Amino acid sequence: MRRAICVLVAALLAVVLLAEGAAQAAPAGPACPPPVEDEPDAGELAHLGPALKPGAAFNILAVGVGADVAPVSASSGVVAPGFFSQLSHALDAAIHGVHLVVTARGGRGLLAPVQLDIIRAALKQHAYQLVLWQTGTVDAVQDEPPEEFYQALADGADAVAAAGADLVLVEPQYSRFLEANADLSPYLSAMQEVSAVPGRLVFHRYELMHDWEDAGLIDLEHAAAADRPAVAGRLHACLAGELAHVLLTGAASVR
Repeated sequence: MRRAICVLVAALLAVVLLAEGAAQAAPAGPACPPPVEDEPDAGELAHLGPALKPGAAFNILAVGVGADVAPVSASSGVVAPGFFSQLSHALDAAIHGVHLVVTARGGRGLLAPVQLDIIRAALKQHAYQLVLWQTGTVDAVQDEPPEEFYQALADGADAVAAAGADLVLVEPQYSRFLEANADLSPYLSAMQEVSAVPGRLVFHRYELMHDWEDAGLIDLEHAAAADRPAVAGRLHACLAGELAHVLLTGAASVR
């Protein structure tokens, strides 16, 4: 049974690696589609306001998010391929001169409690305005108790708040393979519940990708092999644009 779980985790991570590797080699492609359904209201992100101004440093701690983890700055012309460079450009298009620096911690295949320890250690070493925490896939595949997952998220959210930063929980990437082999619903619900206070929110990546695939708007899994780099590049650019919108809306919503 344990071997079967490990094989499944490896297969799921291979799907993610394929998407990320293709995205690094591709331009963004055509314009992005809107969400099929109305996007949930973004929460308040009070610590982002001072950081999202021209010339200000915007420091992000990323845990479990993407293969593209080098420091990037659109304003300085230093561009790394992949998701975070797309995010940097999206923010810079809205607020010129944003200096985005991303610090990645952790690795693939980690459960939420292990990621929690990584976050706590990183917050002691450096000051961040934002923590992006992608989690849930491995926990769901390995059928970890949802209550333990929730507690890890809650403890992590408290640690981020105590460090003077905002938290964005990033849902797993959607795939039909993942949907068929794991029940993510209790883990997605836990993410939503933990984020229901100011300074925390969920980036609904799973829902966005699901909607886009169902509508045939961006469907990486059904793309021909020759088209996958372009489709993956467009997917990452569109997700980065959506996340930039969520961050800006959350920062602007602070009363």
